[in-house]
Amino acid sequence: MPTGSRNSKPPDLNDMTWTISTLLDWTTIYFTNHKIEEPHLEAEILLAHALKIKRIELYMQHERVLKEEELAAFKQLILRRIKREPTAYIIGYKPFMSLDLNVTKDVLIPRPETEKLVEESISLIKLIGKDSVHVADIGTGSGAIAVSIAKYCRSIKISATDISKAAIEVAESNAEKHGVKDRVSFYSGDLFSPIPEGMKFDLILSNPPYIKTSEIKDLQPEISKYEPAGALDGGPDGLDYYRKIISQAPNHLADSGYILLEAGYGQAENIVQMIKVSGSFSETKKIKDLSGIDRVILAKT
Repeated sequence: MPTGSRNSKPPDLNDMTWTISTLLDWTTIYFTNHKIEEPHLEAEILLAHALKIKRIELYMQHERVLKEEELAAFKQLILRRIKREPTAYIIGYKPFMSLDLNVTKDVLIPRPETEKLVEESISLIKLIGKDSVHVADIGTGSGAIAVSIAKYCRSIKISATDISKAAIEVAESNAEKHGVKDRVSFYSGDLFSPIPEGMKFDLILSNPPYIKTSEIKDLQPEISKYEPAGALDGGPDGLDYYRKIISQAPNHLADSGYILLEAGYGQAENIVQMIKVSGSFSETKKIKDLSGIDRVILAKT
């Protein structure tokens, strides 16, 4: 079996002795040499996708010898991944809140840290306690926030916006995929601009772009080369969209309404100060994620 130096080529398609087990081992070494994080997990995900089986089946069939066409399909996935194309774009979906969400290069790949925003939203919706809570998701992207909240909270109606029409199409596909399209309405436009006039919300959510413009080029190539810049770029200090949302949100909130915002690392205190200076909110709160980082900002009118 190849040892997998950095200059190793993907498996020889004429070599018909590759089993699932040996191919996983080889790919793990190959990905390690190409600086791919979590190389064994990535190898499993891509091989299961190429074979059109579940990951657990890789181990149930570990001695199975792969066919030439299966090796050819897997080779193409390997070549894409070592160019640092994100696995989620290669396979077309990303797990989030126990849901497989469709993703394309038109949307930001959902992050685990955003699950904290969803969890806090669900708790707050229960606290509000209305028969029907009206929620806005501003900058919905793939629809990860809106769709997952709608999936786990039946007594809500969500209006979700995004400036990208292509992103809205992805979000709509996720709402249909997970059976919530009857409770999530999507609008294409900048922030609150496409929201129907007079519509008020009990809760406004957003995970806006918050990377400083100057820092985008220094991000991992999976992000800087492949993810949409418009979903990353938060302006010179990373806070442009927070300013807009905080200034506009009060016009769209019902009495005793809330906003919940995801914050980037080190941004929470600046966002809290913006909220206080606005004079539109009676209380604010910083909420930490599992890593102890101030990840979610809550404010109430």
